[in-house]
Amino acid sequence: MVMYVISWFFLLSFFIRVCYTIHKKEAIRSYYTINFVHYLMMLLALGILLSIVEEMALMIFPLAFFHYPIRKHIKSLFLISILVAAFSRFIRPYIEASYAIFLIMLLFYILLIFVYRLKPINGLIVLCLGYLTNAAIMGVILSVLTFTLVQSFSQIVSQILYQTFVMLATSVIMFMGAYIIHKRKWQISLESKKASKTRKQFNYLIGAYSIFGMLLIIQMVTVFSSTGYDFYRTSLVFFAAFSIFLLVFVLIRNIKVMQYQMKIEEEKSYLENLINYTEEIKQINRDFYSQAQTLRQMAVCQNMNTIISYLDHLLQERNFLQASIEINEPMLAAFLGKERHVCQSYGVNLMVINNGYYFTPNSISGYQLNRLFKQIFDDIILVLKQHTTADKWIRFTVDSVIDEETTFIIETIYLRQLSENIIEQIELHAGDIKLIYDPYTNKTKITIHF
Repeated sequence: MVMYVISWFFLLSFFIRVCYTIHKKEAIRSYYTINFVHYLMMLLALGILLSIVEEMALMIFPLAFFHYPIRKHIKSLFLISILVAAFSRFIRPYIEASYAIFLIMLLFYILLIFVYRLKPINGLIVLCLGYLTNAAIMGVILSVLTFTLVQSFSQIVSQILYQTFVMLATSVIMFMGAYIIHKRKWQISLESKKASKTRKQFNYLIGAYSIFGMLLIIQMVTVFSSTGYDFYRTSLVFFAAFSIFLLVFVLIRNIKVMQYQMKIEEEKSYLENLINYTEEIKQINRDFYSQAQTLRQMAVCQNMNTIISYLDHLLQERNFLQASIEINEPMLAAFLGKERHVCQSYGVNLMVINNGYYFTPNSISGYQLNRLFKQIFDDIILVLKQHTTADKWIRFTVDSVIDEETTFIIETIYLRQLSENIIEQIELHAGDIKLIYDPYTNKTKITIHF
């Protein structure tokens, strides 16, 4: 309430200053009055800025944790934080604290679902995790300050301290947490087009705990803003909110373990399907024998240009096989071998280059990665089929560092853009994609980084 009183003082001082400008009264023309007005303006601006920063931190932390795109919606998030901060400052002086916090949460919920097109249960989980994290961090900081400084400062000074230091410290900690989660790639995904029944049950369970935690937060705000403030009772409510936060975190951790097990099951299933490629490997051995026989016959009957052309074809085959062996990943090698036959049927030459020692990125399974590559190759072939040029090619490069990062570079011609579904799927699995098209040479370069 102190910040709202200060805001009213600012408006009154501003009115006095306007009267001074109009009537030129020397009585108001005081150095201290002007400085006091400037000081109130700074306090008001600081309070508004802290409110906006707090709302931004409240959104960015859970969005980063659940791996929703932030940079793409940063303007919308900033606008939401301004709207919520303005709405909060407008209704708090006139509505009881518990009802005010409920209306603020409801506005947050509606805006988040509108911007990110979230499912209702997922939007509830995202919002509740942000509020529970904010309450847990703020509870620890405020409890320490209350326990150490309650005897040193008055209630007004303590309230101003809460409005500045506690809000700022909580926001900074949440921003740092979001940054660490992003850099360490500790995110998990709530969105899945093929969500299992078990996963839906986990989401509903987390949603139930989140609702209970939100009710606890409303009770906490009510207790904190009541006239009969009790430190021990407030600390107990803070501890309960933090306990609910830990319960939600444990459930989320279980979802991540379940997702990891699903990834292992997918890779196991895909590896079992590799048995079907045994005949293809045998066919390669038969091809080598047939190629040797063809060279013997051509050496006797054909001219030099025909032999050189055939040797160039064999060199491309050898480079492709060598790159597939160097990749040392059965799923990707088998996929590239199969895709090469598809490209050859459309007159497209597929070249593979491997730099480093390839490994499947941690944020995506081999099956999901191959499915994304299949969609990209389908888009490329669809474009190349529309052109009659004889030189149609795709160059696939893998550049990887063990346990650090993996970059896939796909180069081709005539492709101007990819379907939006591919971009969303790559970003959903902690990847970045960039497409560069040169209109002068018609060359396209797609860079995918995990």
